Amino acid sequence: MAADLVSTTFSGIVTEGAKALFEPIMRQISYVFKYQSYIAELKVQVKELEYKRERVGIPVREATQQRDEIYKDVADWLNNVDEFISEGVAKSIIDDEDRAKKSCFKGFCPNLISRYKLSKQAAKAAEAAASLVGKGNFSSVSHRPAPESTEHMQAKDFEAFDSRMKLFQDVVEALRNDKLNIIGVHGMGGVGKTTLVKQIAKQVMEDKVFDKVVMAEVTENPDVQKIQDKLASDLDLNFDLNDSKPHRAKQLCQRLTKEKRVLIILDNIWKKLGLEEIGIPFGDVDEKDRKQDLRRRTIILTSRSKHLLTNDMNSQKIFLIEVLSKEEALQFFEKIVGNSAKASAFQPLADEIVGKCGGLPVALSTVANALKNKKLPVWKDALTQLRNSNPREIHGMDANVCSSIELSYNFLESDEAKSLFLLCTLFGEGTPIQVASLLRYGKGLFKNVRTLENARNRVDALIDNLKASCLLLDGDAEDEVKMHDVIHVVAVSIASEKLMFSIPNVTNLKEEIEKIIQKGAIAISIPYGDIQELPERLECPQLKLLLLLANGDSYLEISHLFFEGTEDLKVLSLSGIHFSSLSSSLGHLINLQTLCLDWCQLEDVAAIGQLKKLEILSFRYSDIKQLPLEIGQLAQLQLLDLSNCSSLVVIAPNVISKFSRLEELYMGDSFPQWDKVEGGSNASLAELKGLSKLTTLEIQVQDAQMLPQDLVFVELPRYRICIGEAWGIWRANSETSRLVQLHGLENVSTLLENYGMKMLLKLTEDIRLEELTGVQNVVHELDDGEGFPRLKHLWVERCSEILHIVGSVGRVHRKVFPLLESLSLYKLINLEAICHSQLREDQFFSNLKIIEVESCDKLKHLFSFSIARNLLRLQKVKVASCNKLEMTVGKC
Repeated sequence: MAADLVSTTFSGIVTEGAKALFEPIMRQISYVFKYQSYIAELKVQVKELEYKRERVGIPVREATQQRDEIYKDVADWLNNVDEFISEGVAKSIIDDEDRAKKSCFKGFCPNLISRYKLSKQAAKAAEAAASLVGKGNFSSVSHRPAPESTEHMQAKDFEAFDSRMKLFQDVVEALRNDKLNIIGVHGMGGVGKTTLVKQIAKQVMEDKVFDKVVMAEVTENPDVQKIQDKLASDLDLNFDLNDSKPHRAKQLCQRLTKEKRVLIILDNIWKKLGLEEIGIPFGDVDEKDRKQDLRRRTIILTSRSKHLLTNDMNSQKIFLIEVLSKEEALQFFEKIVGNSAKASAFQPLADEIVGKCGGLPVALSTVANALKNKKLPVWKDALTQLRNSNPREIHGMDANVCSSIELSYNFLESDEAKSLFLLCTLFGEGTPIQVASLLRYGKGLFKNVRTLENARNRVDALIDNLKASCLLLDGDAEDEVKMHDVIHVVAVSIASEKLMFSIPNVTNLKEEIEKIIQKGAIAISIPYGDIQELPERLECPQLKLLLLLANGDSYLEISHLFFEGTEDLKVLSLSGIHFSSLSSSLGHLINLQTLCLDWCQLEDVAAIGQLKKLEILSFRYSDIKQLPLEIGQLAQLQLLDLSNCSSLVVIAPNVISKFSRLEELYMGDSFPQWDKVEGGSNASLAELKGLSKLTTLEIQVQDAQMLPQDLVFVELPRYRICIGEAWGIWRANSETSRLVQLHGLENVSTLLENYGMKMLLKLTEDIRLEELTGVQNVVHELDDGEGFPRLKHLWVERCSEILHIVGSVGRVHRKVFPLLESLSLYKLINLEAICHSQLREDQFFSNLKIIEVESCDKLKHLFSFSIARNLLRLQKVKVASCNKLEMTVGKC
């Protein structure tokens, strides 16, 4: 009333032109006499903001649980609202309203100063709230992210040639046509079919034509189970180990049917392939779903044969990828070798060399990399070799292409690199080649290499050399390599001339082996075939390496005369074979250095103790029950692999301690029966203390009380240690070499104090904690607040008592998780906060890239605002089934 009276009085005595001058004054006066209106307006705006926050927050939470990405303006708006609410200004003003109602001078006049200040604050806060309400109108809050499954499909070597770009665009356009279910791409070997379809897959994913891409290589001898495994891996689908192929096909079909829009790539098909046998649904989807673009399944097939794609695989549209033109081939060649190719002296040589490569990128790449940074005489010699080379008779391949690849082989600078390259041919076409296998089979190839550590470094260096020469490629996994199919064909031809033979699946295996023996073979491999019968006597004096890699279902009797006449054999691998007994002729292999009996069923292995020069012995995944005392005679042993030998229950005491030269010991998911005391009825962990040369250890200890208190692993360069009942070293990150898992432990504090585990955890790069009790704060209780200075990956699952990952401020003395890249939290039912500390924001998670949180029902937000500002490297956030999660970022 008083404010209205003042306003009327002023209105009567001032001119219209002066009103604007007095309006600020009137507003100031109204703060005193209309404070209740300002407070009421603030309450209204705060309530409106809360309603709007709820309306936006619900779809955001749903989108987050569906792994969709929240739009940045939505996330920023939520953060601004949270900051407005968390600062508590509005609540403080409303709560202080009673103070403003009090009177001064014993109640005879109102407290005008308090009313003025409060009203002014309320007006400002109400204006801010109203502005936020107005900005919170979003038509949608999220979008689907580009699926991650295509990261490994990005074609690093794709070249945008003119002849390729038209084809590229045509195939992409065909993939947009939802009436085309099967599309074929054909061309000769080495022309770039795989590179092209990978780049096409990347493009259609970026254009959101598909939600998922899966890809598998088929090869000349298709392995249905391997194809199923690869497709399942791309779909994050896990098969049981004992699932039959038909059951896998059913599961795969069901999963692919549920996918919204999926592109399936089957690369390198040589003959008719049964899609139903693999588990790939094909044909039209439901018309309603197709029109709404809810369901699409399109298949791309690549092959060298046009007729196969059209007649046998019923491709509805096919595309030919041709060789490069002379101009494009020269451009590609010059790009690799550099400016020297343009010099007048080099130019004629470059023109003729490029012509010899037949326009195939794979041939051009290998030759160019061999000549890069080489002088003119080397180029002249290379051209002479290409001119004078004897063209190889390889079906379906240009002779000049064979010569160009062979030239790259000849240009390898060391015999060791050539030997390792040819060793790769013994694993079969299209088979991923594990680096660990190259080390175990190839150690004897290297000169002046005495230790496994030196051999490992040599293998890595040689692989880098072969990759630089484009003779090897990166594998799908970090610890694998592979060989282009065109290069593999030529390499097999070269290897056979060097008396190294790989025998594919043949009807008369016994006769084929006998033919090869007569040629004086130095290496024989039967890669993943059905081995039913072998010759009675091998009688191959020159043989150095023998790999019999059965498919896992072979019951084989090896004659007791079989190894007579093979005394120079250095490497023997008998994989996937069921033995009733080992051949007694095994004792003749007095020079044997590597013996691998992986995936075998074995009874008595005592005869192995006779092989006194043995350096590498592997029983990985074998059904072996006892490691007898005789094995302790292997004084030269450097590597012993007993990993995943789940039936192993007896290791004779004092056997392991006799391996004084042992460098690598693998016993993951194996041998739970450790004896508590040294010299008991079984092996004890105390025997490990005498292995002074040990560099690598994988071990499981089910009962922590079996650990000797003075057993220290911290000095080992590589280890994977599981304390508890379940072996679950869940990842093999190539950049991490120290992993620890604690599973199902009740008294963790005793383990940490008495067995040196705290020091071990401080130096570990990868930690998994599962089903622990007695732990509430990970950082404080497991490493005394040191902050895990070397940890890169942390996985915590089903630890019901954990309240915080990082606890209160008083116990943290330095940066926390400075190197941590991934944080995975699953089923932590009492987790209240990831971080419950008030350290500076730059002291937390400065390197974090990935965070995954699932089924943590008490968690309300992931990080505080201050910590979130420091997550500059964050790439992926996955949140699922966290029922009380209100926001990803909030106030601690």
